[in-house]
Amino acid sequence: MKLMAVMAHPDDAEIWCGGTLILHSEKGDTVRICSLSYTGESTRGQEAYKGAKRIGCEVELLGLDDTAIRDTDEAAEQLRRSIDSFRPDNIITHWFDDMHPDHEATFRVLRRALVCGFLGKSIDALKTTPRIFCCDTYNSIGFHGPFKPDRFVDVTHIWKKKETAIKAHESQLLSLYMDMIDRQCLSHGKAAGTKRAEGFLYLPLFGRPDDGAPLGG
Repeated sequence: MKLMAVMAHPDDAEIWCGGTLILHSEKGDTVRICSLSYTGESTRGQEAYKGAKRIGCEVELLGLDDTAIRDTDEAAEQLRRSIDSFRPDNIITHWFDDMHPDHEATFRVLRRALVCGFLGKSIDALKTTPRIFCCDTYNSIGFHGPFKPDRFVDVTHIWKKKETAIKAHESQLLSLYMDMIDRQCLSHGKAAGTKRAEGFLYLPLFGRPDDGAPLGG
């Protein structure tokens, strides 16, 4: 199975879905992080490589500007090529109601890349589109209310590995992120009947119903 995390910034995957990525990597699945911003030569790009190594996955940096990600034809085409080359079964991305402008734009770029990439294709081709899952956001609050996940991935036993992956991003406000994500995953864990969990919301793109396959490793 192939899992792709399409995120705005190099540390987003580790923060919002790092445990799930680790579980899939340990299972032997092929995992890739695609960050729309930064290049490999930048400080944050180097941190992205370090974080991906700690997860056990690939990373790709598309080089868009931080705080200036926009839903443009060019960005969507760049992301479409990345998706076509990797051919993921599942994609994790930002929530469509996320209040961070780069996060919201990343969701829109992904939607455009997928919809435009499959226009004119057969019904059978549409059945091969990846399943899309939205991840949590800052304090689980969006424009129109709280984030309400419809599935959870138990990350209790790999929590230290998730923390280690987040800590690869030394240029960021790690204490803020670590405290916030700990609270959120404890809350999701309570809802899921475990200690810590990551929460996700399934997005039925093209009206595709969920086939019930688990997202967790």
